[in-house]
Amino acid sequence: YLFSFEPFACLLLWPLERQYPPVSSTSIQQGVKWVVVLGGGSRESKSLTPEDRLNDSSLKRLLEGLRLCRVLPEARLILSGGDYYGETPVARVMKEVALSLGLSASRLILEESSWDTQDEARLLKNQLGQDPFYLVTSAGHMPRSMAMFKKLGTQPLAAPTEFRAIWGTFHLTEILPNANALQKTEQAFYEYLGLIWGWIRGYV
Repeated sequence: YLFSFEPFACLLLWPLERQYPPVSSTSIQQGVKWVVVLGGGSRESKSLTPEDRLNDSSLKRLLEGLRLCRVLPEARLILSGGDYYGETPVARVMKEVALSLGLSASRLILEESSWDTQDEARLLKNQLGQDPFYLVTSAGHMPRSMAMFKKLGTQPLAAPTEFRAIWGTFHLTEILPNANALQKTEQAFYEYLGLIWGWIRGYV
């Protein structure tokens, strides 16, 4: 019950999400050459559109990357995410969506070999060099992602999206168990364990 209780789930996830604020249109740093979008997963189904094949995390991350690219006309969009379980790499699915939304193919770079965040940071290190770049991922995933990219000597600028721990007016129905709250609790535990594991392995 506790893990499915909305205020408890937000209490767990909020410390992760509050570390980096969203990037407003007026605060975008001009001159940034790269926008890196980390994949969050997709589904393998030829009957679905690319938009429906992306899970919510991937779709929101991609939309944030495209928003930044509209304000940064010289920036290139790097889509990252590999082949899970023999399926189409999530980066390739994101590419299809980006093209359908009007982004030029010449502005796209794909990284399709990574299995996890550490892989993404390692594989993109040489491409990014010492250039500052916007790193786009879910707000709860951003602390771990920033730490891993910084540990490898790159210069990420946080561009979080998919904020889920939103404090608002408490409604009486929130005392009931909630599957959405359980997902938030799961995400929080996953990220805290990921940070601990990354620290043990020297990745963060």
